[in-house]
Amino acid sequence: MNFFHSFEKWLKKIERAFCYSAAALVFIMIFPTTLDVFLRYIFNAPLPEMFQLTEFMMIGVVYLSIAYVQQLKDHIRIDIATQWLPKKSQEILDLFAYCLSLFIVLMITWQTGRMAWEAFVTQDYTMGVVQFPLWPAKSILTIGMGLLSIRFFVDIVIILFKLTRHSSEISNFKC
Repeated sequence: MNFFHSFEKWLKKIERAFCYSAAALVFIMIFPTTLDVFLRYIFNAPLPEMFQLTEFMMIGVVYLSIAYVQQLKDHIRIDIATQWLPKKSQEILDLFAYCLSLFIVLMITWQTGRMAWEAFVTQDYTMGVVQFPLWPAKSILTIGMGLLSIRFFVDIVIILFKLTRHSSEISNFKC
């Protein structure tokens, strides 16, 4: 179990680093967007393809921070029906939700990874005045979802540990 705790500590540091990267992207997006607005409304000369570049950066903002949000358990959660259930029942429902989420996120990771590789090999670019390669954005999406997959796996192991601890406490109590 000591290995697992050190692995989770390492994972938390990586998730936080990716979240800081996402925050840096937000900060970086401020300058060209402000410049674009200024040039558009004052000189009627917007920067070409600035909207598209901002869209690519938004992919990084969302998907580089998604595992960190899961680590904090800050995703939207509707617990109006489960808040009155016993703690063990809530953990079982969380386990089910994390297992289902892990399966879905693994499928998304696999497919986006395949699409990122295909875009890299075929040198797929956007159409427009400025052509941006598509593989970096698709790769960032794959990395973010892959990190989220690892987070869901860790959360599943944590819940399984809690559930087995509860059952051992109950069996000890009966003796």
